[in-house]
Amino acid sequence: MRRFLFLVPIPFLAVIFALIARPYSIGMKLRNTAEAYSQALSTGHAQEAMSMMTPETAEGLSKEFLSRLEGTAVPSDFRYDGSDARGLRMIGSAGDSGSRVVWFSTENGIRVTHDTALDNILGSAVMLCHANALIDPEGHCPVSGIPYEYDVETGTVVCPEGHLGEGIIISSDACSLRRDSVALELSEYLEAGYNYPETLEEMFIISGEEYGRRGGYRCPDNGYKYYELRDGEIYCPFHEESSEMAEEQ
Repeated sequence: MRRFLFLVPIPFLAVIFALIARPYSIGMKLRNTAEAYSQALSTGHAQEAMSMMTPETAEGLSKEFLSRLEGTAVPSDFRYDGSDARGLRMIGSAGDSGSRVVWFSTENGIRVTHDTALDNILGSAVMLCHANALIDPEGHCPVSGIPYEYDVETGTVVCPEGHLGEGIIISSDACSLRRDSVALELSEYLEAGYNYPETLEEMFIISGEEYGRRGGYRCPDNGYKYYELRDGEIYCPFHEESSEMAEEQ
């Protein structure tokens, strides 16, 4: 056997040893981990994906939040793309979603430090937390799963993860005041001789911009919710509360 190896050309031996060593190279380990990590998220195995992250990356993330990545495309062509402040970069094609980059640290094993797919959903963390706090102030942060700190007396909700800054006040008082002012304006509109409008925006259009507001009125606590006109009352679909139109004098 030794004689055979001696007779084999050195370049050929180099190729053989390279092929043997390749499955154990750092590049292949990074690629395999990137694929396993992406697959775990795509198939809803959030806990498995979290076990592949560095403790700093996994901190502040709940399994429920990571489930938002279920069904995402799993790149099959991850390749090494250099390194930067985030770590070693592995990039792969995610189909219609474009490229996906996953960064790794190798200080304590191969662990994920950042992921562009994760960054995408983290971009909505503040909005998700704010909307959830308004609905359920005694609930949990939808990103981390950590319970809110809720002061019932002041109506203040604080997210331990800092998504709500110093906290937000949960109360429909501001909405109630705005609804009352809109109801009063509707009464003045009718007293001016205009016909009853079908929508609050129509009040603005029919009066030639004298009454109402272009596009209608939004709830001050949720800018995505517009007031509705229901049987002479100003209804807020967010708080599910109404203000009656002022009675005619």
